[in-house]
Formats: sequence, structure tokens, C-alpha cells
Amino acid sequence: MTSYSPGLLACALIVTGLAACSDPSPHAARTPTEHALPTLQVHTEPLALHYQTVGSVVSDERVEISSRLAAYVRAINVREGEAIRRGQVLVQLDARDQQAAVQQAQAQRALREAALRDAERTLEDTKTLFKRGLVADAARRRAQLEYDSAEQALRAQEAALRATQAQLRYTEIVSPVDGVVAQRLARTGDLVTPGRPLLVVESDTALLFETAAAESQVQHIAVGDVAQVSIDATGQRYRATVLRVVPSGDPVTRRFMVKLQLDDAAGLTPGLFGRSRFKVGETEGLRVPDAALAQRGGLTGVFVVGENNRLNYRWVRTGRREDGLTEITAGLQAGETILAQVPETVRDGDRLQPQAP
Repeated sequence: MTSYSPGLLACALIVTGLAACSDPSPHAARTPTEHALPTLQVHTEPLALHYQTVGSVVSDERVEISSRLAAYVRAINVREGEAIRRGQVLVQLDARDQQAAVQQAQAQRALREAALRDAERTLEDTKTLFKRGLVADAARRRAQLEYDSAEQALRAQEAALRATQAQLRYTEIVSPVDGVVAQRLARTGDLVTPGRPLLVVESDTALLFETAAAESQVQHIAVGDVAQVSIDATGQRYRATVLRVVPSGDPVTRRFMVKLQLDDAAGLTPGLFGRSRFKVGETEGLRVPDAALAQRGGLTGVFVVGENNRLNYRWVRTGRREDGLTEITAGLQAGETILAQVPETVRDGDRLQPQAP
């Protein structure tokens, strides 16, 4: 009787089990599915070339509020971010010196008025005496000269009074525009001097989009061109018109400032970040509807209708996407026919159902 070792017996059992589990029949080939789907023929068409830049919403009326007097700040009535109106009092300065100057000018005017009245009476009396032959003509001329001098002195004093009253009005600094306080540069108690900025106010009714264009592209941008501005904070697009192109560029960045007028700036505020897009030319290219693109295996492609209505999945390289259309930069040729709509059930090798004659 032949004896077998335990190891050899175990190997024989494993081989026998694997042979029993194997399926000797080959896998059945997948049967192509027919689909009744719309198709389209791809053609070249003129495509706009766009140039995109980044920029910000700015106020076309940015005003630095400053004092015309040397005085102490008594009160600042607004803070950063606060909306203000034209004519609203923003800053109040210490007005005691100006009030004293006005009172002094008023007193001087009263003295000049009294001197004019006295000169007028003297002139009338002198004229009467001259008619009677009691005084010489020189006395009459002297009285007339004193009256004229008193009249001129009163006029000069009235002008000085108006100047001091204007200085008093300057102690209340008002806003020249409707807008928003962007910066507050002074505090109560500060001694301010003429020309020193106290506040920065930006108008919220004259908003522009400001961006910078490279020197290689600025030649394609002209005043009056229509552009598109996208604002990240609102998630919206705005139609804009090129308002100004500054002809002098930055010598370091080689960029030129471009300002665009927004057609509708409602809800926008200065400082918002955005992107502008300019049309700088045209080229020929292919575009397909977004519905014609299919994702298979993590890649983007289209189903090309081949011989015998076979549907061949082909990878493509996509470009710009706009208004439901996507540019195809590689993988597709003009004149080819593709599926216009691609359900998830369509697979490579399926067939397009022939259309009834």
C-alpha cells in the first residue's frame, strides 16, 4: 500500500478545490445598446478672445476733508463706515477766536458808521455855508473828501466783517457729497492746521471699477469699449464701459490704469474686489453645448457618431465656458457628428438608433 505525506495530500486537495471553483466558460461579450438621441455636427465659428484682469470698486469722488483754520477739534460727529449726506456737519472746531473776531469787526463797523454819519452832517453844513458865502470852496472840498474817506472806510470794514463771519462758518466743516466715511484721521482735542486731512469721504453715487492692464494688452482697450465685471462679494456680473485709459503706465509693473463705468452699481461699495474681462480680438474655434459633454472615468469627452452609427467615446480638452457652451481646444474636428445630449446609460461602443426615413 502506497503512503503519502501529509503535505503532499494537502496540496492535492487545494488544487482539486481550485479546479472545482474555476469557470471554464469565457465571459460573454457586452451587447451594444441602441439609443434614440439627438445629434449635431460640429462647425468652426468666430470666438472672442478675452483678457481678464483684477481690480476694485472705487469712488470717482474721493474727498479729503480738511480745515481752513488753525484750531482745536471740539467734536467729530461721524465714524468710519457711516453714511453721510451733502451739507451734514462732520467736524466742529473751537470757534471762540473766530467769535471774538466777529464781535470786534462788528464794533469797528459801528464806529465807521458813526464816523460816516458825522462826515455826512459836516458836509451838508459846509455846503450850506458855502452857498451863503461864509466859507471858502476849499472847506467844502475838504468836507467832501472826509465824507468819501469815511464811506470807503465803512465799506472796507464791512468786507472785513464778512471775512470774519466766513472764518466763523469754517469752524463747522460740512460734507460736500453724499457718501461714506472711509477714514477718520483726527480726534477730539487735536490741534489742526489748514490743509491737514481730518476725514476721507467717498461718494457712493459715483462708483467706478479700477483695474490695471498689461502693456501688451492696453493697445486693444479703448474708451467706449464694453467690458464685463464680476464682483466676488455679490456673485454677480455687471456690464461696464471703459471710461478712461490712463496713457502713462507704471514704470515698475508696466501696467496702465483703466477705469470702467458700471451700468448698475446698486448695492456696491468702494473697496470690493472683482475681475474685469475685455474683448481683445477674435479667433476661429469649436464650441459644443454643455449637455454634449460626458464624464467617464473622471475624464471629459464626447460621443462621436462613427461608421454604422457606432458611438465612440473620445476625450477632449475644454477651454472657456460661457452661456451654456464650452470651447473644445483639442480632440474634435470640424464636420464630425456628436451626440447633443448624453445620458449616463450611454457607453462606448453603443449604437445610435437609425432615424426613420
